Amino acid sequence: MKKIYITGISGTGKSTIAKELEKQGVYTISIDEVNGLCCWRHKKTGEQVEYNANNDKDWFENYDWMCDAEKLRELMNTGKDLVIVTGIAGNQNSYLSLFDKVFVLQCKPETFIKRVIERDTNDGFGKSPSEQKFLVNLYQVFEKDLIDRGAIEVNVEKSVREVVEEIISKI
Repeated sequence: MKKIYITGISGTGKSTIAKELEKQGVYTISIDEVNGLCCWRHKKTGEQVEYNANNDKDWFENYDWMCDAEKLRELMNTGKDLVIVTGIAGNQNSYLSLFDKVFVLQCKPETFIKRVIERDTNDGFGKSPSEQKFLVNLYQVFEKDLIDRGAIEVNVEKSVREVVEEIISKI
C-alpha cells in the first residue's frame, strides 16, 4: 500500500485536489473534514480550544491546528493499494514518516490569499487581515522546511486537472 501526503498553505488547493482524486476513485482523507481528527490546541498545554475569527498574532503564537496522528494512522489502515491524505497541521512533522511520499503545493502568496478570501465554505479561516498575515509568515518557513525534508514540489498556478495529473505521475 502506498501512502501519500499532500500539504500546502491554506488556499493552495488541497481540498479541491482531494475532491478531484475522489472522483477518480482514489481513497482520499482530508484531515480537515474528518470529525475529531484535528482541532485547535494550546501549543504548550495541549488544551483544546474553539477557534474564533479575527484572532491576533499573540493567539497564533500560542495555539495551533493539530492532528491526532494515531487516529490518522487508523484511518489510513484500509488495505487499499493507495491512500492519499490532504491537509496541513502544526504537528505534521511528527507524522510525515507515515507516508511514502509527501507533496507540497506551491503558489504565490497573492494567489493563496485571493483563493482563501474568495472560497465559499463554512471555514472562515484566512479571511481576516491578521489571519492572512499569519499565513504569509508561515508560508515563508513552511515550504522550505518541507522541501528540506524531501517533499516533492507541485506548482498549483495551473488547472486542477494539470495539478492532479502531475501528482499522479509522480506517485
